Amino acid sequence: MIYATLAADPRHERAQLVLAQRQRPEVELFSSVQNLAEMYPNLTGPKNQPPDSPELARDKIRSLTRLRGLTVLPLTVETTHLVLDLCVEGGITRQDYFDRQLAALMIREKIAVILTENTDDFRDIPGITPLNPFK
Repeated sequence: MIYATLAADPRHERAQLVLAQRQRPEVELFSSVQNLAEMYPNLTGPKNQPPDSPELARDKIRSLTRLRGLTVLPLTVETTHLVLDLCVEGGITRQDYFDRQLAALMIREKIAVILTENTDDFRDIPGITPLNPFK
């Protein structure tokens, strides 16, 4: 989703095409409030040159939440319980928790495919297929 907001990024066009799939009746696109929260430091930080202003980053994130055909899923206590179980089962520590949090949300919502550049982070989770939309 970040690349869809960065016109100068070489992945921008492909990211826009992926988001456009939400218009197809057979396609359901989901995001998490976690994904939206992770966007802000990336848009305003040193990885994005020049970094977005806080106002621009806010506006980009809010605009994504208003896209028809993109459902933003909340994190719940049930998701937290499930992610903690996944972390214990997988021996997961530190920042890797957040990938498992997305996985727990997917399992709870019965979402089988995740679009991510970090496919290795999800390969060992049963029932989840990671796909890199940029390859």
